[in-house]
Order: sequence, then structure tokens, then C-alpha cells
Amino acid sequence: MYKDLQLKIIERLRHDGRASLREIAQELDTSATTVSKHVERLEEQGILRGFKPILDYSKLGFPITIVTQIKAKGNLIPKIVETLKQDDCLTHVYEITGEFDILAIGKFRDQESMNREIKRLLGHPAIEETNTSVVLSIVKEDAEIRLQ
Repeated sequence: MYKDLQLKIIERLRHDGRASLREIAQELDTSATTVSKHVERLEEQGILRGFKPILDYSKLGFPITIVTQIKAKGNLIPKIVETLKQDDCLTHVYEITGEFDILAIGKFRDQESMNREIKRLLGHPAIEETNTSVVLSIVKEDAEIRLQ
């Protein structure tokens, strides 16, 4: 029951992160205090890491999305990842298995800024190789997985 209620609270917040605790409590037939305690616990556990809007980057002037695979020299993955974490144009950075070590996804205003970023990556002393693809069409982004 406890886990079930937490999942219902999470689902409700995913649907509308601006919903009040009172609204959620009413919908789930429980008290606002109970919902509040669950939300606090979820935040403490790092399950809920904040509430933010889902943006349409294209409408905000970032119509170009790239996906870059990065191969590190030796055991320098942590050094590269630390650099990439600081990069404002990258929305996702993953350490991965396979031929490449890191996958980075970025959003750009124009081709010029995209080219600058790719050249900057290629110039990083810990990066051995990159493979960059430009996204032609966004089919699914910011999707949520089914929790139950």
C-alpha cells in the first residue's frame, strides 16, 4: 500500500508538477499531510530531484540537436565527463559500454555554434575519437516510462 501510494503520487506529479499537495491528496483519497510526508521522503531518497517544466528547445531558438559518441584515451573517462558536465549546450551525458565510452546529446542555436562545440570536443586532449550525428527529426523526447 505504502509503495503503491508513492507511485500514485509520483504519477500525479509527473502529470502536473504544479499540482498542490491538497489536490493530490483529494484525488488519492488521503490527507495532504500524508502526501507531504511521502513527497519529502521521495526527495530525501533522491527519487524526486526537483520539479521543472518540459521545454521545447526548438521554439526557444535551439533547433539543432546532435548526438555525439566519444572514445576516451586510456582511463581518462572521468576527466572528460567532468568537462562535459560543465558544458551548457549539452543536455545529456552518459557513460556507456561498447566501442565508445561516452554519449553526449546537445542542443544548438545554429550550425556555427554546433561546429564550434564539435571542434572543441575534438581538441580535448583526453578524447581519442568522436562520432557525431545531427538529429533530423525528434520522434520521442522527454518521455516517461511506465512505473506500474
